Amino acid sequence: MAKHALDLVGQLQEDLDFDLVDDGVLVSSSSVFVAHQNAAPFESGSFPYCPVRPMLIVFQPHRQGDKGPYHPDADAVAEVIGPLLPADCPVLAFGADGVIEGPVEDLSRITWLVAAYVPGVDPLEVATDPRAMQYIVARLRRPDGCPWDRKQTHQSLRGAIIEETYEIVDAIDSGDMAHLAEELGDMFLLILMHAQIAHEAGDFSIEDVYRGIASKIVGRHPHVFGDAVANTDADLSRIWIEAKAREKSESGKGHDKDFDGEPYSMPALTRASRVLSKYPVAADDNTPSLLRTVAEVIAAGDDPDSLLKQQLRDHVANHP
Repeated sequence: MAKHALDLVGQLQEDLDFDLVDDGVLVSSSSVFVAHQNAAPFESGSFPYCPVRPMLIVFQPHRQGDKGPYHPDADAVAEVIGPLLPADCPVLAFGADGVIEGPVEDLSRITWLVAAYVPGVDPLEVATDPRAMQYIVARLRRPDGCPWDRKQTHQSLRGAIIEETYEIVDAIDSGDMAHLAEELGDMFLLILMHAQIAHEAGDFSIEDVYRGIASKIVGRHPHVFGDAVANTDADLSRIWIEAKAREKSESGKGHDKDFDGEPYSMPALTRASRVLSKYPVAADDNTPSLLRTVAEVIAAGDDPDSLLKQQLRDHVANHP
C-alpha cells in the first residue's frame, strides 16, 4: 500500500499542479474513513481532517473479492467527509474515465476509483469545524472587526455566561433538541470570546483551555484511560477523591470555593438548598426567618428554587 500511495501521490501532484508540502495538502488513505465510519457513534475527535486545508484521499487497490468496478470505501468517504463540506464543494475523482469533478457523494459512482482531491475551503464556509468559529471570533475582534465585539471584556460578558447557562437549562427541560443545539452554540461562542480576549492580553489561549480540560478529565478517569479498575461506586468515589487531591497538590492552588464549599457567585437560594442539604439546621425560632423557611421546604422534600418558581408562575397567572 505504501509504495502504491507514494507513486500515486507523485503522479497526482504533476497532474493537478500542486505541491504536497507548500500547499499544505493532507494525505489520507480511504481506510481511515472506513475505520471512522465503523466507530460511530463514538468516533468524535478521531478524524484527522481540517477542511480549510486541501486533502488527497488515496484509495487502496481493489482487493481480491471486491465485486464490480466501484470502490467499496467510496460510501464511507462520502458519509464521513460530506457533512464537513459546503454542498457545492467540488471534488476531483480519479478513476478509469480520467478526472471527474463533482460532489463528494458521486465518488461511489466512479469506476475503478484510485484517488480523490478535496480543495481547501474558506473558513467561513466550514462552520462544522470548531476552528472556523475560532477564526470568526478572532476576525470580529480585529481592529477592522465589529465595534461591539471589540469592546467586550471578561467582565462585560459575565452576565451573558450566566444568562446562556439558564437558557441551556430551559432547552434541556423543554426537550427541544434543536433549541439545545442552538443554545450550546451560543455558549461555545462566549467561551471562544473569553479565550480570544485572554489571548490578546497574553494570558492564555483556547489551546490552553483545551489542554487543561483534557489533562484534567484524563487524569480523573484512570479507570478509562489508564490501568485503574472501578467495579463499584466506592471505587469511583475513591478514584475521584485521589485525582482531586493530586490536582490540588500539583497545581499548588488553595481552595477555590467559598466558606461553605460552593462557588462564590452561586445564587443565594441555590446555595442555601445545597448547604442546608449537607448541613441541616433546626427549623425553630433560633434560625433566621428566611433561612428557616428554606429549611422547612427542604425538610418537606421539596426544592426551594422549583417551588418558588412555581409560586411565581401562579402569582402571575392569577394577577390581573
